[in-house]
Amino acid sequence: MAISTLRLLSNLIAEAVDAIEGTYTEAGVPLPRLDDPSPYDPTDPAEALRGHPVVEAATINLVAAAAQITATARHPILSALVDAHAFQISSCLRTASELNVVEILRESGPQGLHANDIAVQSHADPGLLARILRLLATHHIFQEVAPGVFANNRISSTLDKGKPAALLFERREDRLTDTAGIAAMVEFLGDDCFKSSAQLGDALLDPTGEQRPLARAMRTVEPMFQWFTRPENRYRGTRFGLAMHGSANAEPEGFLFKGYDWGSLPADAVVVDVGGGIGTTSMAIARNYPAFKVIVQDLPPTIEDAKAHWNQHFPEHVQSKMVELQGQFFSSVYRCHRFDFIPAHQVHNFFGPQPMQNADVFMLRHIIHDWPDEKSIAILKHLREAAKPTTQLIIIENIIPVVSEGESDDPKINSVPGAMRKAAPAPLLPNFGVSNASMYLFDLTVHNMLGGVERTVRGFYDLLNESGWELVRVYRCPGSEKCHIVGVPK
Repeated sequence: MAISTLRLLSNLIAEAVDAIEGTYTEAGVPLPRLDDPSPYDPTDPAEALRGHPVVEAATINLVAAAAQITATARHPILSALVDAHAFQISSCLRTASELNVVEILRESGPQGLHANDIAVQSHADPGLLARILRLLATHHIFQEVAPGVFANNRISSTLDKGKPAALLFERREDRLTDTAGIAAMVEFLGDDCFKSSAQLGDALLDPTGEQRPLARAMRTVEPMFQWFTRPENRYRGTRFGLAMHGSANAEPEGFLFKGYDWGSLPADAVVVDVGGGIGTTSMAIARNYPAFKVIVQDLPPTIEDAKAHWNQHFPEHVQSKMVELQGQFFSSVYRCHRFDFIPAHQVHNFFGPQPMQNADVFMLRHIIHDWPDEKSIAILKHLREAAKPTTQLIIIENIIPVVSEGESDDPKINSVPGAMRKAAPAPLLPNFGVSNASMYLFDLTVHNMLGGVERTVRGFYDLLNESGWELVRVYRCPGSEKCHIVGVPK
């Protein structure tokens, strides 16, 4: 008799658990506990060991197999309805973050706090708050340690803003600044993205109407980035910038330096971070290669936030004039803010000529996925026109795999080092299923908010080819679909 799918999946789970336990045992480090209420610390040896290649590979298989065995065993109607209700998790998670529940529980200690007492500080309805936290605890976010008594756990603690709860309520407009950015991302997803997602079906069902879900949700005709610059949306724009900082913190440890060889660049290389936000990625590069001149280009309001970020976290690089922050925007009517410690700015249009003519690297992290092909090609063409013969283009994004086997049947693409990925072991979905679900979620998020798209390897190959670049290498991050996509002038 053939081995059943359930048995094959359970075998994969057992093998993955053995690999993870064996690695932790050999290292003499205990496995991270889900019910640990202490603040999440990525430098903790137990957390750091998650980046071990054996643990990463086993975790991908484990998560994929656990989700697939659940989908196989559970009643299909129940599965469909549970998934259709998933929006409640996003809504409740944002609510808990907005009410600073994580910080209140952190201050209460590991014994937890009753929902009535949490409500006193958060000014929320205690009964409803308990129901919200109970739903989240059921999904392993927070824990209910006694009836109505809640405490943090390993997952909820990642939302900790690292500030006293009283201060967060007192200075609400500053509650997300100088944080790890994870709470900002959760609140951005649960607010702007959540509301826009609800309009996806209406946009498709009304092909003659407004096709941008964000525009429908927010009743605006402006693109998202321009909409963020409105005075009434200042908080939203700042939150988005901090959320992007949080997404960088959520990337695999050391990923930035596990792919592309930054050391191969000239010692005095000029790295232009196009659409670089507050400069989180650039700062990591600058710390490892302090002789590099880094240029961060983004919207003026974001550059204001970048000023504070660099002055606080890397002031010596600012003082040595090895970082330049340039106000990049999408409409020439805006004026760039000037800062006393930053060299002369070169104000330019994102879709106009690129002023930096001496770049060794044009780096775009999570930028191209914000735009449809036509706009992306326009951006990349301007970079190509400003490039030296030796300039390299580095796009840091996910390459979204198809669910079926095989990524491409084009030999030109197949011959690019790193372009092809290894399929998952049977009977898992070839794309590792739920282990990679975040990519497909973000694919629709960038569509709903921007009209953007997460691309397949074929999509990137065509995009570079159309804009005057040649795809020469793809570096894939172990344990992730995050990639360094490298192009050179054609």
